[in-house]
Amino acid sequence: MDSDWKLPVLIFLAIAALIAAPFILSFVHESQRPVLLEARVVTATSTDPVFREGRRHVAAGDTARAALALRLENNGGGTRWLAPVEALVLNGEPVEYIETAVWPEDDRVLRVFWFTVESTNLGGELTANTVDRLRYRSFLAPEMGRGLRAERLPEAHNDDHMGYGEAAAPATAGTLRLYARVEVVEEAKDLRPLQSALTLDADRIFDPAFPTILRAADLGEGVHDVVGELFLLPGFEPRGSSPDEWNRITLPAFGAEFTDLVDERLVVSSWTLAAIAVSGRANLDPSVFTSLGAVKVSADGLLRRGRPLRWQEDVRPGDLLRDGRRWIILLRDQGDGLLDPADTILHSWGRPPVITTLMTALREGVSEVELFRHAS
Repeated sequence: MDSDWKLPVLIFLAIAALIAAPFILSFVHESQRPVLLEARVVTATSTDPVFREGRRHVAAGDTARAALALRLENNGGGTRWLAPVEALVLNGEPVEYIETAVWPEDDRVLRVFWFTVESTNLGGELTANTVDRLRYRSFLAPEMGRGLRAERLPEAHNDDHMGYGEAAAPATAGTLRLYARVEVVEEAKDLRPLQSALTLDADRIFDPAFPTILRAADLGEGVHDVVGELFLLPGFEPRGSSPDEWNRITLPAFGAEFTDLVDERLVVSSWTLAAIAVSGRANLDPSVFTSLGAVKVSADGLLRRGRPLRWQEDVRPGDLLRDGRRWIILLRDQGDGLLDPADTILHSWGRPPVITTLMTALREGVSEVELFRHAS
């Protein structure tokens, strides 16, 4: 009797084992896969090729690069870093890592979505009631590619709907903030990732570890290179009748004065752009400037005491024109040796800083401006 039931049981168990074996093997294999724990944006420059997280100041003429470092959990419980870079420092210390741009499994691939983090508004007037307009969010930056090593630095995307005409920002200047989403998928076309990780997002822009590239610019003599870091920032004019009032406008929302936010490279105004251009710092009091007199604006050009102003004699790069509350930084002559509407200037008024012509920067119908110089 025993032999009559043992054989069917053994056959059943054998069949069940054959059926379960692929599932067991698959479970064991899946349990041994690496797990994506963390992603960090890291940057380097040509003169400092070590990739790090956090703020990166880039000198005029230098170039920056961006990549992602990933932390993985091994099947044995330990962790490891991988990154497509030649040298890596995290938390201020060199780390051991695997130099690669691919996921360490042949049947899985990495997919990266790069973003910029920018102000939701380009600028305007800032009051205590509208200070929430100075908010930052992420913008997809497809030009950076889909790999762990960004193909290039991004463009600004919050101004995609706005044409600047002949006004422009230098292509290699300005502050950039980066954010990325990393996904592990079976195929690049898959809709749902198997694993994913996010870098620090827009809510963490005050964090010293937030990936920020601050690029200076050489705009010529008389102008500080650091003014280049203000390009691409939103241009807001804080309401008030004095620098103290302007400064306090952001305290309720941010717990920081306006010039502190400028120092953080989150915003700029006409005045702070001028202050940094001539002195390198935002908290400069306008009273330190020397007035060189009123300048008439007419069909005959720009005249002081009835005479045109000559470059290098009457005006020079880094001098300022004040048109109401607008501050205009003189950069260079366009060829005739006289200050005229075609000359090149730098300014910001209710929008990010741009390099343009004096004619474009002046208010329509203005008849008089005042010329200032900073005695450095």
